[in-house]
Amino acid sequence: MADVVLKGVTKRFPGGVLAVDNVSLHVADRELLVLVGPSGCGKTTVLRIVAGLERNDEGDVYVGERLVNDVAPKDRDIAMVFQNYALYPHMTVYDNMAFGLKLRKFPKPEINARVKEAADILEIGDYLSRKPKELSGGQRQRVALGRAIVRHPTVFLFDEPLSNLDARLRVQMRAEIVKLHARLGVTMMYVTHDQTEAMTMGQRIAVMHKGIVRQLDRPLEVYRRPADRFVAGFIGTPSMNLLEGTVGPRDGGFVFRSESTTFDMPHVFDPVVRQCPHGGITIGARPEDVVPVTAPAAASLVLGEGTVDLVEMLGNEAVVHAALGKTSVVYKTTGDEVPVRGDKVKLSVPLSRVHLFDSKSEARLEHSSDRS
Repeated sequence: MADVVLKGVTKRFPGGVLAVDNVSLHVADRELLVLVGPSGCGKTTVLRIVAGLERNDEGDVYVGERLVNDVAPKDRDIAMVFQNYALYPHMTVYDNMAFGLKLRKFPKPEINARVKEAADILEIGDYLSRKPKELSGGQRQRVALGRAIVRHPTVFLFDEPLSNLDARLRVQMRAEIVKLHARLGVTMMYVTHDQTEAMTMGQRIAVMHKGIVRQLDRPLEVYRRPADRFVAGFIGTPSMNLLEGTVGPRDGGFVFRSESTTFDMPHVFDPVVRQCPHGGITIGARPEDVVPVTAPAAASLVLGEGTVDLVEMLGNEAVVHAALGKTSVVYKTTGDEVPVRGDKVKLSVPLSRVHLFDSKSEARLEHSSDRS
């Protein structure tokens, strides 16, 4: 097995497009690392650079202790699973899985053993004589995985392999890939734009935006303590509520003003406010942390009174959209007391669940009531 290390990797495409900007990553041996971000953020380019399908303009790529900048893709001991299954339609499942080994002139008994082993792992042993057109989407994806497994690579790369599947199959296959990682004990890098895949699959996740890794950490740490405003807004469904405004002095403390609301900042935030002499602060709150109340608790931040304009019933919970001035604040509620359109709701957030960001740098601002 092997770890994967990227040191200051940069990639530019014709026309001056900076696809990857000085990315440094260390994927530990046997780790499953997920690269997640919106389309065009550079995550697939990073994967292709590791695979050798794209050449980095600057920086170094190591697989294990070997520098692979000038190593051909076929010699990097890496297997890649693409979004497109890329199966040969005229070949059986067996032949599709065995094709790469045949090219490398492996003995037939070893080819048979490897294909059978991979087919048993993926539970597709009954389909070895079928052709791709006779398989479901999930089965075809298993064949694509099997084709990679038979090579016994040191590193697996996955480029949005589940995006062509329906919702039910995506849930099933992401669980299968996690189980596969545990069973094989290999290093894996997985690219997706789906934050649910990232949160449920990755031992760590790297959130990318505009060619930069904005945060690299364990999934729950990224969710609970987003490093900046972009990560806060990207990770989470529904997205984090973000109120952008300015903070100024009033009556020995500070007052927050935005287009939607005005309220006094709790004194626990005074040290943070003083870190922002320009006064621009964005307040964030996860929908599950926003609470409609009649009498807010002492250790809470009252955002103001809003008007319910949309209620999404999801069965075990409801997602409520309330208009707070010009801003829509989203919160979740359970039980039978679900508001209806037009209801007035006073919204507050426990101080320990408030996120603060510098509006200029977008960086997270820590405070004493922050999550531990």
